[in-house]
Amino acid sequence: MKDIIDTAFDSINDGIEKVSSPSARAGSTTERAGRMLEEGVSPSVIALQMTENSPNNTEYTPSDVVTLGKVYEDSKTKVVLTAKQTRALINDQRGRIPSSGDLAPQ
Repeated sequence: MKDIIDTAFDSINDGIEKVSSPSARAGSTTERAGRMLEEGVSPSVIALQMTENSPNNTEYTPSDVVTLGKVYEDSKTKVVLTAKQTRALINDQRGRIPSSGDLAPQ
């Protein structure tokens, strides 16, 4: 019975994620990778699964998975990039690098 409930729950979650925002999907991916790492699943196995599931043919490495694990651990306590910091850094970057519309053709 538990398997049936788990399967139904997974199907519902997968359906919701198809219409979720990129930030929600990234959060789900980070949490799942972090949880698998906590349970002892090899980073190589997680990286292979992520590579197989990538809609953009992205190749993930065990190092990428370890990084997700670090983000997951920090996220248990707080957000490591605040909205204010993100906005300020993006605005600073935009001020230093001209947009492609500002560049003259050569």
